[in-house]
Amino acid sequence: MNEKTIKNFDTRKINRDKSGKSSEAVAVEKSYDLLLDGMRVTSLMASPSELRELGYGYLSTEGIVKSESQILSVRVMENEIYAFVEGAENIRNSLELRSSGCVGVNLDKKGKKEQASVESDLSIPSQTIFQALKELRSNVYAQTSGSHSAVLLDREGTVLAETVDVGRHNTYDKVVGKALMKDIDLSKTMLLSTGRQSAGMVMKAARSGIPIVVTKAARLSSGIKAAQRTGITLICFPDEEKMEIFSHSERIKFSSSSKREKTKNSGKRNE
Repeated sequence: MNEKTIKNFDTRKINRDKSGKSSEAVAVEKSYDLLLDGMRVTSLMASPSELRELGYGYLSTEGIVKSESQILSVRVMENEIYAFVEGAENIRNSLELRSSGCVGVNLDKKGKKEQASVESDLSIPSQTIFQALKELRSNVYAQTSGSHSAVLLDREGTVLAETVDVGRHNTYDKVVGKALMKDIDLSKTMLLSTGRQSAGMVMKAARSGIPIVVTKAARLSSGIKAAQRTGITLICFPDEEKMEIFSHSERIKFSSSSKREKTKNSGKRNE
């Protein structure tokens, strides 16, 4: 964990019967400008760590580039993230800036937003998902209760990349950026998140080609519709005993540990 992501602040605590001084750990966030070949694309409020990964991932999750090979380099200088890509002039001409967060979206020749579609033969046993939930524990969240986590895993539940940030959108950008920098095939991965899955979050996963998204947070109708439309398996509210699959459930293979245990015990009795 990068220590600059947390800062201690002096506070005065008041309980029912007493008052006193204290010190509290607080998650740090700063503003960063992302520039594409010198043109400002967006400003991001993010934790001050893994900023190159943030830049790499944002280019992918917002559909600014179609593949990691288009990214020539990403550099960080103080509060600015400089991205250099192939075909930057054409990308700039097709980049739509929205006032809400200045999110970049690719447009086709008719000016319509391009629709992402995820195609993957990935399938994962349900027990793998139950076991993987422990990977969402965040040291920063444990200290501050103010950050989100994102973890990428393969079909066996092995952690491929993980990150923490004050913003749930940023965690997607950072973890995808890490994967791109490691040449990980995102179509073979599952993404665990602590954040609510709005349409914007689901579209980030879809543009990156991630087929399965698992969130411990509440489901949102816009996220469910986006997952259904783009081919993403969206799982909400998983815990040690249950999960809710809202779209493309065929990727999750039901496996019951209790059934396996009963079969094992039955075999012993028949010996």
